[in-house]
This record gives sequence, C-alpha cells and structure tokens, in this order.
Amino acid sequence: MRVYLDYNAAAPLVPSARRALEDAAASGLGNPSSLHAEGRRARAALEQARASLASFAACSPSEVVFTSGATEAINAALRGAAARATRSPRRVVVGAVEHSAVLETARALAASGFSLVEVPCDRDGTVDAGRFLEALGDGAAVAALQAANPETGTLQPAAEVARGCRARGIPFLCDAAQAAGRVPLDAYRDAAMLAISSHKLGGPAGVGVLVVRDGTTLVPSITGGPQERRRRAGTEPVALAGAFAAAALEPAPAHLAPLRDGFESALRAVVPDVRIHGAGAPRLPNTSNFAIPGADGELLVIALDLEGISVSTGSACASGAVEPSHVIRAMGYDEAEARGAVRVSMGPSTSDADVERLLEVLPRIAARLRASRAARC
Repeated sequence: MRVYLDYNAAAPLVPSARRALEDAAASGLGNPSSLHAEGRRARAALEQARASLASFAACSPSEVVFTSGATEAINAALRGAAARATRSPRRVVVGAVEHSAVLETARALAASGFSLVEVPCDRDGTVDAGRFLEALGDGAAVAALQAANPETGTLQPAAEVARGCRARGIPFLCDAAQAAGRVPLDAYRDAAMLAISSHKLGGPAGVGVLVVRDGTTLVPSITGGPQERRRRAGTEPVALAGAFAAAALEPAPAHLAPLRDGFESALRAVVPDVRIHGAGAPRLPNTSNFAIPGADGELLVIALDLEGISVSTGSACASGAVEPSHVIRAMGYDEAEARGAVRVSMGPSTSDADVERLLEVLPRIAARLRASRAARC
C-alpha cells in the first residue's frame, strides 16, 4: 500500500466527485448552449454547479467564470486586466514567492512593456502587506498575491492587500488554488479576482474557476463565442463543473494540523538539524516543507518513491526543473538549501500510520544520502 503525501500537487478524486462524473455520463447531457431538451438539462446542471461554487467562493453566481484550471484563470486575470491599462502607470505588482503561473505571466507582461515589481518576503516566506501596498506607488495596472504558498504553506496577507487595492481602484488577483478547501475563502471578498482549481481539492483535473467581481472588467483571453458572459469562449465542461462542485462541498478535515505538527516534532527529534521552512509563520494545516543538510531533495524524493511514499520537491508545475526552488531562494536561503527542500502535503485520507511510515524510512534514507555525499567530498 503506497503512502500518498502530495496533496498540494493533486488531491485524489473524492467519491462524491466520481459519482458526479458517472451521473453526468449516464444522463446524456448535451451542449449547454443548445435549445433542445439535452441542452437545457446541461444548462441546468451547469448553473447548479455554478451556484454551488459561488457559495464556496463567497461570491455571486454571475461572478463565476469556468476555466480549464487555475493557470488559465491566472493568465486570464493578469493579461485581461493589463490589456485594459491603456494609460500609465503600466505597472504590475506581485509577490516574489508566487506560483510560476503568476510570475511567468507577470514577466511576460514586463517583456511587452509593463514595469514589474516583485515584492520580497521575509525568512518565513511572508510578504509584508504594508510593503506590498507601498510598491503600488501611484497605481498599477494589476496586482497579485497568493492566499497560501504551494510549497511552504505560508499564508499571505492577501485579504489586507485586497482591501488596500480595492480602496485604490487597482484590480487585484488572489491565487487561492492552495487555500480553497483548507481555509475559508470569504476572507478574500475584496479581491477583484480569485482563482481556484478543482484538482487541488479532490475534483477532476481540467476545470477551474476565475471569480470576477461585479464591476471588474477584463479583456477576454479566449474569444470565439458568447459563453461565460463573453468572458471566456468555448463550450463549458458541464460534467467537470458538476464534479468540481461536488468536491467543494466536502468538509475540510480537522485532523491535519495536529498530524502535521506531530510529524515535524518527531522529525526534529530524529533529525535534529532539519530545517523546517516557514515554521514561524501561519501556514496551511496540511503542509510541511523541510531540508536536511547534506541530503539532496530530488534524490530524497526518488528514494522515498522507491519505498512507496509520494512526496515532492515543491510545486508540481516546476517538477523536472533544473533550477532550485525560487520560493526557498526568495526566503533568503542559499542554492544548496533550495535544492534540498522537500514538501510533504497531507489530505483527508492521511492517517497516523502514513506519517509513522514516513518517519520510519526518512531518517535512514537521509543518513544514506548524507554518507554518500560525504564520501564524494
């Protein structure tokens, strides 16, 4: 039996989402833009999913735009807001520890003529709200700050920044892909835009939501049809949307914070020099990011995989990258530390036995990797 501890990359499909997919397949749903009976059934199912997800995201149904996932939602928000900025200041402001979907899109905008400010973080990975708002200067075309970091779990002051941006009339995007289902989203009501993704909370991959608050207008990135109130063309994924909504109804597990804290306490006891990143800041209850000096993170992940345990070196979207974690580097650690970082992320089905299994093999593997490195040196 494998131990899966990579929920921040993708949460296994929950039974309610699986049933929703099966029901949609059996019902013979049509295109929700069609006028016949099958199309009307599809439209009704889509709008039911929209209403459910609006309640989950603390917004109105009219503000929900279905996308293929959080990456598309982020691109649509940043590029769509920037495209409306025809006059100065053509500035984009983001946190330095954002997901690559935000950073790479912001840097692409910079390459096209916008100025870019990446607001640094402290040693725990937290971006100071005051410093972020100061970076806005006399205004910005768009700003973005994540609700929670996908690698360390550090919670960011996105709600405070959202309020400040709203007061200044600046479109603000909150990437809530990791926070959704783990912390309440009503704290981010002041964000002009909010991105969430189905597969992070036990729904199917391939569907997400961009919340676009009433009064916020974007130039659409995908054109070719009137769907989603002309904010995103293309036939809506009715079955995926229904399964996403079903997954969003699942209650947030209450056992993860004590399980994570117990794991970190036990890890410190058996590996005293382990460094746990972001431990001094508020974090998602399910996430632990650590580095063991002398143990390469990628080799540690591979060795654990051979033992039947799935963890990661950071964001799944950066897997296979040669560069060390930009998040750990932004926190002020050196390249060796960034290359050694490993993320453990737990979910509803994670048990004490799973954590005990990890603690059983992790010290042994780390000791072997350290000895091998010492021998080479």
